[in-house]
Amino acid sequence: MKYLLVINLIFFGNICYAQTKYDAQWILGQRADVNIDFNSSSADILSRSYANEFSLASSNVSMSDSLGNLLFYSNGREIRDRFDNIMLNGESINPGIVEQFYSDNPIPQGTLTLPMPGHPEKYYVFNQDLDIVIYEPDDYSTLDPKRILYSIVDMTQNGGLGAVISKNNVLVEDSLALVRGQLTAVRHANGKDWWIMSPQAQSNCYYLSLLTDEGIDDNQLFCSGKQWTREHGIGQAVFSPDGTKYARFNPRNGLHIFDFDRCIGELSNPISIDFSDDTFGAAGLSISPNSRFLYTAARTKLYQFDLDASNVPQSRILIDTLNLLNTPSFSAVFYLSQLAPDNKIYIAGISSHLFLHVINEPDSLGVACNFAQQAIEIPALNFASIPNFPNFRLGAANEICDPNSTTSTSTINESFEFTLFPNPASDYLFVDFENDNYDLSACNLTLFDMIGNMVMFTKNLVTNTRINISSVPPGTYFFQLRRKGEILKTKKMIVMKP
Repeated sequence: MKYLLVINLIFFGNICYAQTKYDAQWILGQRADVNIDFNSSSADILSRSYANEFSLASSNVSMSDSLGNLLFYSNGREIRDRFDNIMLNGESINPGIVEQFYSDNPIPQGTLTLPMPGHPEKYYVFNQDLDIVIYEPDDYSTLDPKRILYSIVDMTQNGGLGAVISKNNVLVEDSLALVRGQLTAVRHANGKDWWIMSPQAQSNCYYLSLLTDEGIDDNQLFCSGKQWTREHGIGQAVFSPDGTKYARFNPRNGLHIFDFDRCIGELSNPISIDFSDDTFGAAGLSISPNSRFLYTAARTKLYQFDLDASNVPQSRILIDTLNLLNTPSFSAVFYLSQLAPDNKIYIAGISSHLFLHVINEPDSLGVACNFAQQAIEIPALNFASIPNFPNFRLGAANEICDPNSTTSTSTINESFEFTLFPNPASDYLFVDFENDNYDLSACNLTLFDMIGNMVMFTKNLVTNTRINISSVPPGTYFFQLRRKGEILKTKKMIVMKP
């Protein structure tokens, strides 16, 4: 039985999260000189003194406490406290190319901050870096993210102004590189932990890490859906507010929607929607508070999709087309989007702009969603950014994970250990499970190449399984051990031919 039916209040009444205001303060503006305060029933647009020698562009996060008081904010290059000073040890959180050549992290949705489960005064700040990446086999090189780094902020330090107590830790390092941005997260079904998601470039694979009160479990590489090309462009990824859907969108590869299982962190039932009839270089994505309607901000057009429709691609509705008669500027185009605590969706432009577009009633079908272009005036120039927030108000699922299935990937990963040998291999490979008591009846091994294509599938496993790989071309591959869709373990192997 996949789930045990329980009433949330029995098990989770003591953690009915009052911490719902982590996203109450939005810091915007090229110099962090705009504050949108959502602590009242409506959004208050405020001017603030700009932070000296600070640039806030594509990467943008801010963190408030459970009462909605601003704690810190970051541009993916450094962390500033609520008084706009560099937090103690908050510099150099993205060493290398970002620190040396940029005044901020230029990657849209390349920064994310999350509260540490079980430790209310500590927070994680995640960043994608930039590096020169060479893509095989055609030696194509570009400047792309190669690592996800993380720092830990402790707000009990430095008289309550906070300090970075650990930084430049590597969460993911990928020779194939990560997609620019699209770093996002969703709560685990237990209502406490967090799943952290980042796509792999030129692939249909996704890195998924579980953040718990004990730290971060080993990341998993999960592959599903259509492969993305190197033309990954500028886009956005989101989870639905209820955590049951994951979607990503960009101008080159279109819209991709998955079902998501918050218990085991699994993507399934992929849907791909082409946008070949549109020409655009920037894209944003958001999902309504009721998790039914998905909105794609496709540069000059805003579309709505009904996620409850029997045919989601055919549910597309054109909500509006960019009106440049009043403001003839490319800065007005529809770009990054964010669902706010007031249940409205705010959409930024590109380049420098003095406004935000707003979907006022995003839970409504079609034009009843009440979309307004350039509806919110802001008191200082904003450069193409909007804060990157998950849904902090999502609690435990009504059906919590069966402890006999999985409540934590660390338990699964530690219990199912196996060895691949020889490695490198040429014609045959042996998989040796270290415990004779493992239940392998529902397990299988799947071999993926470096761009996420499935090469081989093996079931009927035994303690020492012999696999014929004579037909597998030379190269580097990933072996994934799965059980009923769960990824139990991922191992890297090399195939060499004499």
